[in-house]
Amino acid sequence: MKINMKRLILFFLLGINLDVLWAQHNDMLINKSIQVKGDERWNLDKFVWSHTHQLSSKPGKPILDFNAIDNWMSFPVGKNVTISRNGQYIIYGISTNRLGEVDSVVLQSTVSEWRQAIVGSNAGFFSADSKLYFFQDKEELCFMTLGSDQNRKVKDVLSFNVPLNGNLSGKNEWIAYQLKNKDVVLQNLLTGKEKRFEGVINYGFDRTGKWLTYQLGNDKELVVYNLSFGSEFTFSSVNGYSFDGNGSVLLLKTSSSSVNRSGLQYVDLSDGKAISIWETSDNDNTISDLQLDGAGKQVVFVVQDSSRKNSIWYWREGMEKAVMKLKDNSVGIAVGLLIQGKASFTDNNHYIQFYLAPQIKEEKGIDTDAVQVDVWNYKDTILQSTQPYLLKEQAKFTAVLDLANGMVIQLEKENEKLIIRGISGDVAIVQTKSDNDRFWEKENGNNRTFVVFFNDGSRKPLTEKVGVPSVRFSPDGNYFIFFNGDKIGNYFSYNLRNGKLVNISARVPSGQFGIRSEDPSLTYITVDQMIGWLGEKGLLVADNYDIWQLDLDGKKPPVNFTKGYGRQHKTIFRISGEAGMGVYSNKDTLLLKAFNQRTKFNGYYRMVLGVPGNPEKLYMGPCFMENLNGISGSGSGMFPMKAADASIWIVQRQTATEAPNYFVTRDFKDYKPLTHLQPQKNYNWLTTELHSYRHLDGTLGKGVLYRPENFDPTKKYPVVISFYAALSDQLYQFLPPNYISSPVIFARPAWMVSHGYLVFVPDIRFIPGNWGLSTMNSIEGAARYLKTLSYVDGERMGAAGHSNSGRFGYYLFTHSKSFAAMSMGGGAPNLLSSALLLQSRGKEESNLEWHECSAYGSGGLGNLWQNKDLWMDHTAVLHIDKAISPLLIFQNKKDNALLSSVQMYIALRRLAKPAWWLQYDDEGHTISKVKDLRDFTIRYTQFFDHFLKSAPAPRWMTEGIPYRLKGIESRYELDWEGSCGKKCMVCKKSSREFKQ
Repeated sequence: MKINMKRLILFFLLGINLDVLWAQHNDMLINKSIQVKGDERWNLDKFVWSHTHQLSSKPGKPILDFNAIDNWMSFPVGKNVTISRNGQYIIYGISTNRLGEVDSVVLQSTVSEWRQAIVGSNAGFFSADSKLYFFQDKEELCFMTLGSDQNRKVKDVLSFNVPLNGNLSGKNEWIAYQLKNKDVVLQNLLTGKEKRFEGVINYGFDRTGKWLTYQLGNDKELVVYNLSFGSEFTFSSVNGYSFDGNGSVLLLKTSSSSVNRSGLQYVDLSDGKAISIWETSDNDNTISDLQLDGAGKQVVFVVQDSSRKNSIWYWREGMEKAVMKLKDNSVGIAVGLLIQGKASFTDNNHYIQFYLAPQIKEEKGIDTDAVQVDVWNYKDTILQSTQPYLLKEQAKFTAVLDLANGMVIQLEKENEKLIIRGISGDVAIVQTKSDNDRFWEKENGNNRTFVVFFNDGSRKPLTEKVGVPSVRFSPDGNYFIFFNGDKIGNYFSYNLRNGKLVNISARVPSGQFGIRSEDPSLTYITVDQMIGWLGEKGLLVADNYDIWQLDLDGKKPPVNFTKGYGRQHKTIFRISGEAGMGVYSNKDTLLLKAFNQRTKFNGYYRMVLGVPGNPEKLYMGPCFMENLNGISGSGSGMFPMKAADASIWIVQRQTATEAPNYFVTRDFKDYKPLTHLQPQKNYNWLTTELHSYRHLDGTLGKGVLYRPENFDPTKKYPVVISFYAALSDQLYQFLPPNYISSPVIFARPAWMVSHGYLVFVPDIRFIPGNWGLSTMNSIEGAARYLKTLSYVDGERMGAAGHSNSGRFGYYLFTHSKSFAAMSMGGGAPNLLSSALLLQSRGKEESNLEWHECSAYGSGGLGNLWQNKDLWMDHTAVLHIDKAISPLLIFQNKKDNALLSSVQMYIALRRLAKPAWWLQYDDEGHTISKVKDLRDFTIRYTQFFDHFLKSAPAPRWMTEGIPYRLKGIESRYELDWEGSCGKKCMVCKKSSREFKQ
């Protein structure tokens, strides 16, 4: 009755509207309402004009307020979501806060109306037979019988544990829990049988789920209990242990104060026999790291002595004792290098991988009478400001020891790096890295890549540029494959047996691979799309739309498995599920997630590998379900979750007007709703439309228009254009309400829309080498298009950008005449200053390379001195005299780009341009603290209300806030008599109305 009483009390206090929440009957939901009680600081009715003055004459729902944001209900993606093995039950978390933190969970049938809610967010597990769900509630361990109201509780429980393999696969057959009296109870969830162990200090399962281990207090006694046979082995003086990956071998670190000895023992768990493989009577010698190989036949460990010097020891089955293989002065280790960190076996168990670091030299005493001067020389390879940071970074080099011949091979040398996933079999892939910051020199950045062969330590350079981290080794280890973006996007294969390097995508039409713009003049090769393996010699890759098979030898022609259907229909195909390189065979059926770039529909197709024909469409609709590489937007979606023993999947589906909810499907054609959580129905929400329009250069652009739910087409609405890059793919994504944390609102338009604004989110079409022109072309084109719509007030349009789009926005601010007000944050309004200053974070490096070569969007502007006019055009502070829009600047004290905003503000103030700067003491690039979020949300809305809705300006705009009143007065009050500027017609109008 205790849990039921909790449910009843919570329902009574919260008054949940179940019709809004569930599609089926439900008797429980938990909500922790956060009310803003009696705090006049946040009185929106008093301070925010648009909160009480709605444009639409239609009777509508309440508009969003702070309580709505703080108590927003949702199913957080990927949190506390599990499906039983038979697919007939799911558990999912519910959040009643804006951060998406789970505060209750619901256990529900997928085939009936049975449902139970559980207070709290502690994760639980389904039993292997899908009959039980168990979880801990404070000091009670609860066993719920699925499909019924029968529950069993065990009191005074400190903790519980399940085998890791059960946690990952759902095969939860066993559970162990510890009581307050230190007893541990082991229970078989299928049979119900229990076994009790007394006086346990700690306990757990090995990762295979074969063994329960528990340690007793008497002389550090360790007991290993076999779950299948009920047998156990006992070991004394154990202060650490480790199983192999198969659960067949156990390593024990032992120490005994009575005989003053410590050691390492190898235990064969087939008979429990322990073999001492290393021991010492020197208490200063400690094992700092140890590892078994994959087969459990070899051991490597690091011993550290009293002087903190490391040595590497090795033992294999058949040896009497472990032997020291390496120490600092061993043959093959360069003078001045010391063994550091961990040691492990490589994937084929033939080599020991370890690390070397330069010996730290004792610093010579500084002559206090010496002149302390930094000498900056134009020949310096690294800026003087960066050098102190580099000196603090200790270099570390990867090396391997050949167990067959004892040869040491140092894989990394100075200015070299082992690439990600860079060791396989008997080879490693190493790439050089730049040793200087002189990016303008031709040699800089031309990193070379080598194949290092372990048999003799030789190196073979590759003639093609290797895109990192695009390297993959084939499953059999005979090839490695990489993507070269410099060669218009080609995949290369290197045969490790014969040394042949082949362009395996050479016969695919040029420029097909790599995520890129469809406009041939705007080619951007970014990342590879290797998505799987087919047999021993097939590689599955994706282009912008379709899925291909490439032959690793390059002999067989490439095969477009999706038959060009994706490109023909502008539909992106990717393999559904979590990212990773799966291994497939011909005739395997693949579930493909799909996204249509024209309609923005999302859904699923099916394809059988090796079978001719187009992929079979299962479902495509105006919704968002699962994210794909290659699409933009703010939503993440959820991978379909399959039941282990049944063809049943749980998916999450959403639209812009329907919150994410769970559905069950057996075929991805039909979907049965499991939940109907729709909190937005309680408020004046939004609708979306996809609009096409012409950019200034005549090219076609797209954007998403967000309109209030109570939209009245006979009225004229103000518009805020929020931009960043290409974002129209988020047309059907549900964007929950939140506080405004920076000027850009493309990911959180609901607040402004609910307050009577239209929000337009256009795609920016980036033109290489000119992000300013790109911004004007796209955003000014959007503004001119919006002015042609009958329901848009073309005289009351605003623009908002932040960070990179703040940089774009400052260009727009000084070049456009279309906007009645703008708010910009971050960015670089003084491009020259930003490029020629040092980064104020990290290593005090120069910003020049980023601005010349790789700035987000269109890339850099090129050589400053060869493109002066272009750079000057992009430096907003030089063109402030041309700006006509009132500006709200956002830049916080802990943001690294602060100086540019200072310069921008000083220039605006000098020219008497209407501008205000909001700068929060404890915030960085965006806002995170609730009080600051509320403050900025109010001021941001007040700013646009004034210029786009003719609301009276607040006092902070008309009078400012002197430093002496900082933190004392907010000056949110609307000032009917004051003026934000001599030329402000809005203030003059409100003043006249007040006097009348």
